[in-house]
Amino acid sequence: MSTTRRDAGRPRGRPIEEAIVSATLQELALHGLEGLSIPRVAAAAEVNKTTVYRRWPTREALVAAALGTALREIAVQVEDTGTLRGDLAVLVQIVATRMGSPEGRALVRAALGASFGGAEPGVPTEEREPSAIVALVARAATRGEWDPARHPPEVVLAMVTGSVMHRVLMEQQPVTPSWAEALVDVVVRGLAC
Repeated sequence: MSTTRRDAGRPRGRPIEEAIVSATLQELALHGLEGLSIPRVAAAAEVNKTTVYRRWPTREALVAAALGTALREIAVQVEDTGTLRGDLAVLVQIVATRMGSPEGRALVRAALGASFGGAEPGVPTEEREPSAIVALVARAATRGEWDPARHPPEVVLAMVTGSVMHRVLMEQQPVTPSWAEALVDVVVRGLAC
C-alpha cells in the first residue's frame, strides 16, 4: 500500500468510488457478505474509512453500489450487433465472464443475501434496467424482433441472466459457445411467438 491515501487532499468523485468498489469486490471474494469489513475495504482502497462511510454507511449500501457498478459495466459492453440474436449472444458472454470470476460470484451471492434499504434481498430497483439494456430492447423493437408489450423486458432479461447464473453458480459449469447459442435460440424463438 502506498504511503499517500487516495483521499489525501480530499479529491472527490469517480476515482475514489472506483477504488472503493474494486476493494469491495475483492473483500467479498475473500470474506463474503458476513465477513465484509468496511475498514479493510478502506485500507485496500487507500482511503480513510470515513470516506467509505460517508458514501455508504452500511455493508448493504456498499454491496448495492458494487452491484450497480457491475450492472452498468455489463450493460455498456453490450454492443449493437444489428440483430437481437447477436445482442443477446454478446450479453450472455459478458454476464458469463463476469459471473465466472471470483469477484462476480461473490457479488451475486452477497446481493442475494443483502437487504437493500430495508427492502427484500435482491437487486436495488434503480439498477434493474441500465440504459444500455433499455437501448437493446428499443433496437430490437424497432427492427420488429421484440414486442415489449407482449414480452416484458424484465422477464426476458431475467431469463437470460438467470440461466447464466444457474449454469455458473448452481451447476458450476462453464458457459460454452454451444450452450450460449442454445440459450439465445430459445429466447429469440420465444420472442417470435
